[in-house]
Amino acid sequence: GGAAGPAAGGGPAPAPGARGVPAPAVPLRAAAGALRVVGFEAGDELRQGHPARLRAVLAGGPGAVRLSLHRSGEAEALAELPAVRVDGRAEAVVVFEPGEAGFLELELRIEALEGSDQRPQDNFLARSFAVQEPLEVLYLGERTLGGAEALSRLAGPGFRFERAADLDDADPAAYPLVVLDDRSAASVPRDFQQRLTAAVAGGGAGLLMSGGAAFGPGGWADTPGAELLPVGLVQKEEKRDPSTTLCVIIDTSGSMGGNRVQLAKEVARLAIRRLLPHDKVGIVEFYGAKRWAAPIQPASNLIELERALNRLDAGGGTVILPAIEEAFYGMQNVQTRYKHVLVLTDGGVETGPFESMMRRMADKGMNVSTVLIGPETHSEFLVSLANWGKGRFYNVPDRFNLPEVILKQPASAKLPSYRPGSHAVRGRGSAAWWAGTDPESLPELAGYVETRARPGAEVLIETVDGAHPVLASWRYGLGRVSALTTEPAGEGAQPWRDWQGFGALVAQVLARTASSGDGPFLWSVERRGAEVVLRAERRRPGAELPEVRLLDPAADGPAPPVFRERAPGLFEARLAQDPGRELRALAGARGTEPRYRLCSPARADRSAELQVDPLAELSLPTLAAATGGSRLAGPSGALGMSGGRALRLRELAPVLLLLSLLIYFGELVWRRRPASRGGSV
Repeated sequence: GGAAGPAAGGGPAPAPGARGVPAPAVPLRAAAGALRVVGFEAGDELRQGHPARLRAVLAGGPGAVRLSLHRSGEAEALAELPAVRVDGRAEAVVVFEPGEAGFLELELRIEALEGSDQRPQDNFLARSFAVQEPLEVLYLGERTLGGAEALSRLAGPGFRFERAADLDDADPAAYPLVVLDDRSAASVPRDFQQRLTAAVAGGGAGLLMSGGAAFGPGGWADTPGAELLPVGLVQKEEKRDPSTTLCVIIDTSGSMGGNRVQLAKEVARLAIRRLLPHDKVGIVEFYGAKRWAAPIQPASNLIELERALNRLDAGGGTVILPAIEEAFYGMQNVQTRYKHVLVLTDGGVETGPFESMMRRMADKGMNVSTVLIGPETHSEFLVSLANWGKGRFYNVPDRFNLPEVILKQPASAKLPSYRPGSHAVRGRGSAAWWAGTDPESLPELAGYVETRARPGAEVLIETVDGAHPVLASWRYGLGRVSALTTEPAGEGAQPWRDWQGFGALVAQVLARTASSGDGPFLWSVERRGAEVVLRAERRRPGAELPEVRLLDPAADGPAPPVFRERAPGLFEARLAQDPGRELRALAGARGTEPRYRLCSPARADRSAELQVDPLAELSLPTLAAATGGSRLAGPSGALGMSGGRALRLRELAPVLLLLSLLIYFGELVWRRRPASRGGSV
C-alpha cells in the first residue's frame, strides 16, 4: 500500500482482525517528494467583513511554492503567499476578507518555485464554506453625537449597528454584542442593567463599555453593571468645607451679670474657633438697645474679634428682637454657602413677632440656633426660636458643659478622573488581539479616564505613565466584557483618527468581545460516513427548540432533521446523507427565520492517495499487527514471500529477459525442424 489515509467519508474503519481477516502489509515507495496540497480548512467561522483565516497543509519537498486562494474556476487570487518552504510537511495561514454572506466555493492552489513537482494534478484542493451575516451590535450611546455612525465606519462592513428606541423593550440577549458608548448608568434603567448582566453571564453575550462618562463620577460606580467591568472605577473624593457667615448675638443685659456673660463669651469663642479663614463672623450685643460689637469680617481676624468679646459687659434691659433684625439685614448682602445666627441669652426676653421673623430668616437660608446660659435646663421660648429658625437648642449651665455648636456640614465632592492632555500608551496582551495591527505604532491619546485593572483582567493597552489601563478585557461567566476608557468617536481618541490601524483595532476588539455564533444556539456539524450529525447548544435559557432547513435537498431526500435533547441545553439531530453530496442548510430557533448557515462539503469514499496529510497516514505495521497479518520486510516496490528475501523487480529483469530470449529461440528451432520420413513397403 501507499500513503493511504482514513476513508474520506469518515466514521470508524471496519475491524478485519475481529472477523479473522489478516491484513499483510507491504510498504511501497510513493512519490513522496512531490509538492502537493494535502489539507485546507477554516480555523473559525467565516463572516462577511471579517478576516477569515484558512489553514493550508502542504507536503513533499524539500522545496518552495507560491500559494494562492481563488474562487473556484476564477483566475484572480483572493489572497497570496509568495513563498512557502516545504520540507516533508508545512502549514500556512491564508487570510482574506469575504465580501458577502452566503456559501462560498474556494480553491487553494500552489505553484512550485523550486523542488519536485511530478504530479501537477495534486497542486490544488477545493472546498465549500459558509459565510455568515455581519455581526449585529446593539449600540447604546448618549453624549457622542454620531457615535454609532463613526464606530460603523471604523469597524467596517463586518458589523451592523442597531439602536434601541426603548430600553424597556430591548433584549440584550438577542445580540452577540452590546456597546455602551459614553453612557452613564443613570440613563440605563435598572431592569435593563440586570437583563444585560444575565445576558453576559448566562447567555454568553459580549459587552464593550467605552467613553469617559461610563468610568468617571456619575458613571457606573456602585451599580450592578460595575461588577461586569474588567477595570475598577477610581472615585477620588475631595473634602470641602463650605463657607459660612456666623452672627453671634450676645445678651449683655443686667440679668447676664456675673458668670453668665463670661459663659456666653466662652461659647462664642468656641464657635468662632471652628471657622476657617474663608468664613466670616459678626458680633451683635443687646442690652435694651442693640449695636455691632464687631461688624461682619473674615474669621481670620481673631485678634479684633477677641477684643470685641472682651469689651462686652452686662448691664441694661433685655430687648432681643431688634438685635435679631440687625443680624438679618446685615447678612443679606453676604455671599457664603451657609448663614447662621447664634443667640446667647438667659431666656428673660420680651414678647414679639418672633415666629414670623424666624420663618422669614429660614426662607432666606439663615439658620437660627439658641443657647440658654445659666442653671436653668429648659426654655420653651428659646426652643421655639430654634425650631422656627431651623437651628438647634443648646443648654450651658456652667463652664464644664460648653457645647460644640454645629454651624455647617462639611461636604465631599468626587474629583473628575478624566485626564486630558497627551498621554503615551503601549500595547500589551496576546497576539490574537493585534491581528492586522502593530501594537508598537500606537499614537498618543488626548484623554482617558483613570481606572485600575482588576485581578484576572487582560490589559491590552495601558498608559506609559502610571500604567493605567486604556483597553482591558476579561471573561465574565459565559460572556466577555471589554472596557475602553476613552471615547472612540470623541475627543479622547482624536490623535488616533489618522492612525491606519485604528479601524482594524476597533474591529478586532468588537469581534473578539462578541459571542461566537448567531442567535440563541451554537451550531456544529460532524460527518460520519453516510450520516451527518447536527448539534445545537443553547446559549441562553428560555430559547425555543433548534430547527434546520435544508437547502437544495435531493429529490428523494430525507425529511427535515428532528432535534432531540441529549443533555440539558444540548440538542442533536442525525441525517442520512450521501457522502458524495454536499450539505447546505440554514439553522435557527423554531418559529423564527433561520439565518445561520451550515455547510458540510462532499466527500468521496476514498482519499486521493497522495493528498493525505502525513499526520493522518495509515500505519501499515500497526494495521498488520492489529489484524494478525504479517509485514513483508522488503524495500518499497518488493515482491516476495513471508520468511524469504524479497527481490526487487530490477534484480529480476535480466533473468526474465534471458529466459524470454531462450523461449523465443527454442520456439524457432522447434518450428524449423525437418519433418520425419515414413518407411517404404
